[in-house]
Amino acid sequence: MTESFNLFLPKSKREVKIDISVPKNKDDIIFDTLYLLDGQNAFNDTKAAYGRSIRATKILNKTAKYLNKRILGVAIYNSGSNEGRISEYTPFYINNPQSLEFQTKDIKKCEYFCDDLVNTIIPFIESKYNTYKDKEHRFIYGSSLAAITALYISYKYPDSFNYIGAFSTASFLFEDEFIEFLRKNTNIEKNVFLYVGEKESSDSMYDKDTYLNSSMILYSLFKECGNRVRLSIDPNGLHNEETWGKHLYEFINFIYFEDIIVSF
Repeated sequence: MTESFNLFLPKSKREVKIDISVPKNKDDIIFDTLYLLDGQNAFNDTKAAYGRSIRATKILNKTAKYLNKRILGVAIYNSGSNEGRISEYTPFYINNPQSLEFQTKDIKKCEYFCDDLVNTIIPFIESKYNTYKDKEHRFIYGSSLAAITALYISYKYPDSFNYIGAFSTASFLFEDEFIEFLRKNTNIEKNVFLYVGEKESSDSMYDKDTYLNSSMILYSLFKECGNRVRLSIDPNGLHNEETWGKHLYEFINFIYFEDIIVSF
């Protein structure tokens, strides 16, 4: 079952749409919670920006059936326009920006959004649904730019999320600044799942190895700093929702199991 709400974000000064995927047989069950950025691309293909969602509801249903884990899916829509999404999901200035959207971004909007997610959206969800109310039972997923935000918010707000799914992280846009931020904060113990495809390209100004190289840098950093981390590499992976959806279950598996791989 999917429910939808519009919620005003006081810092961002905008209304956000949120879709909630509620597990079946919900009576007397306390849910874990998975927050999905770029929420219009989470559940329904007809709402997705490029006509294909990651079909997260299917994965969450299988998680309930095969793993007996009930996860409330919270899909937070981005601000819509290309320029708005870029500002909302990038906490640092982009190095050598070539497109107009990258040149005109406002990093304050990302700070406002992160504050709103932690201090407005999470309390709203946890007051409305029977969820656990601690970081150990909160998970966050983001892809590309949103993967940066997922990592950034989790380390900036230590009590927000303990499990992070960062798919095709576009950290090469400001590699040095992002790595410096993470290095200063990796004393905070987190569980980081990284995914990348070897055939990714989302912009002609970057070569096909850029996403892979950035993911390897992140993996090495988290490993060096003692955070629990797993890197999944798909030799045929493209930069799109269809590919990310195929690997979402790997993130779920990483959350609940250390040595067991569960294939759906």
